Amino acid sequence: MKSTFKVRYLLKDTNAISEEFTVLPALSIVMIGFVIFVVLLAQTYTAYAAHMNYLQNYQTAESILHKLTNPDCYFITKGGLINVGLLQENIKPLEGICTQYQKLHINFFLRLQWNNFTQDFPESSTNPINCIALSKTVGIYLDEAHTVPGILTILFWEES
Repeated sequence: MKSTFKVRYLLKDTNAISEEFTVLPALSIVMIGFVIFVVLLAQTYTAYAAHMNYLQNYQTAESILHKLTNPDCYFITKGGLINVGLLQENIKPLEGICTQYQKLHINFFLRLQWNNFTQDFPESSTNPINCIALSKTVGIYLDEAHTVPGILTILFWEES
């Protein structure tokens, strides 16, 4: 008896197992990695934008402080002292400056501190939670006989 055997050719075999589902786990890992990369990139961009916004707000507060401590300001005396009496009597120009900035959705007020005494100009009924406080040591002119050291603080916040 003659024994015959079949030679199977690998390239002509049509009974092979389909390999299309073995690629899916690798593809899903690649897609998850891509999504994580995009999320990290978006988080970096939003953090950068927030820091730039904080820096711009700080610079705006600094320009307001510089404007209000300028020798040309109405409540600054010739020696660079803050005349509290004049500021208390004539608050309208400061309220006008505050109104101009409120048109730009920027709010601020001055806080003077001296000898365990604190006073806000203009009187503020709100106490902002998220604000920028910028302080400067100044001399405060109380009257002819009294000049004391104090701190001028600008509390600055933006309305949305």
